[in-house]
Amino acid sequence: MAKKTKSAKSRLRATKRAAYKLAAGAVVATSCAAESEAAVQYFEGPIDVPQEIGQPIDLNLDNYTDIVLKNYIFNGGNYQGATVSFYPGKTVGFSTNGPAISGEYMTALSVGTFIDSSSLGPSFYGSMAYGALNPNAQFNNITDGYIGFAFPIGPTDLYFAWMRVDVDNAAGTLLIKDWAYEDQTGVGITVGDMGTPLFLADFDDDGDVDGADFLDLQRGFGGTYNSTNLVDWQTEYGMSSIPMLNSVPEPGTLGLLAAGACGLSFWRKRRADQNDRAHEDQA
Repeated sequence: MAKKTKSAKSRLRATKRAAYKLAAGAVVATSCAAESEAAVQYFEGPIDVPQEIGQPIDLNLDNYTDIVLKNYIFNGGNYQGATVSFYPGKTVGFSTNGPAISGEYMTALSVGTFIDSSSLGPSFYGSMAYGALNPNAQFNNITDGYIGFAFPIGPTDLYFAWMRVDVDNAAGTLLIKDWAYEDQTGVGITVGDMGTPLFLADFDDDGDVDGADFLDLQRGFGGTYNSTNLVDWQTEYGMSSIPMLNSVPEPGTLGLLAAGACGLSFWRKRRADQNDRAHEDQA
């Protein structure tokens, strides 16, 4: 599935319209109250993971790796997999007792699947593909495949997240397209949820509302879009996220920042009591 079809994005806007407008006009009593409300944090790549590389991703931008996506070459051939770095983080996956060298697998999720504590598998790592040596792998040749996982903050609290990838095991390619996490611990996330859009009329998702969005509206009017979307466009025309959020990198930049920031120290005071669990999946 593509990032999100226009019809899917339109439905998301429609279902969240009331909450979005209410939030825009609400007076927040305290910063603590604002921080207590859960929100989906969404980031875009793409990040191409070369062979023989483990790509660290820092989802919540705190300079510590939360998950590593692996594109390795082992004796048995090309391998792709994922490892959640810190305890008690886990993947959405399953175990087998078959002939595979590693019996831990990542589950290929569908858009709309809900991820919470009940979804997590038994392990903090899993194979996405390893040719014939991992016969139960679900990512051997997949476009827009989704993985799910939970990563910790502190000794017990978990954030839930999804990530979209393309994998071609035979060709040895792994592409990370985008990802999101729920920024309130213990609150689940729906696969594919990118959060409430900044602008309801930003139909082309480029951070502003302009003539290009009106062109999209014209092309899809009567199908994907309707008169309510036209009102949104008229209301928001000329608005842009760039001057409003000029200190915040664009989503693609944030994605690269999230990956690059992981080269810093793996140890921090609040995780000092946790064991680094970035073990190799192969053993």
